[in-house]
Amino acid sequence: MLSEGDKLPVVTLEDDSGKRVKTTDFLNGALVLYFYPKDDTPGCTNEASQFRDLLARFKRKGVRVAGVSRDSVASHQKFKKKYSLTFPLLSDPDSKLCDAFGVIVDKQNYGKTYKGIQRSTFVIDATGTIVKVWPKVNADGHAQEVLDYLSQR
Repeated sequence: MLSEGDKLPVVTLEDDSGKRVKTTDFLNGALVLYFYPKDDTPGCTNEASQFRDLLARFKRKGVRVAGVSRDSVASHQKFKKKYSLTFPLLSDPDSKLCDAFGVIVDKQNYGKTYKGIQRSTFVIDATGTIVKVWPKVNADGHAQEVLDYLSQR
């Protein structure tokens, strides 16, 4: 997993509108890039809703927020519409960005092991340097935790 001091990998993905974007396109100030396992699941919905509810406060600090999962653009579109999400979701079905950040880990469900996204959040400054990492996020209260960190900077 990438660490504080590492540079933002330059990867091109599609956003939730199907537009091709580079990770560096988001560096008009600081960026909160959070990785989550799956659209429209309880923990991921909780986390996305928290970022949505606090988005105006992030924007006032000049900070952009973007979520990343391996879901399709179509899945992201449904998820955004259903929960009125107003920040970009990046579609990474080939795990290019997930692999670059090192967030794919072995997980277990019902005794079966599979590869999945470890819920993780990165704060990246305007120069593209990672300044804070949360490697194993508990969704409850996480968006506020990130905002609190940014308020102390």
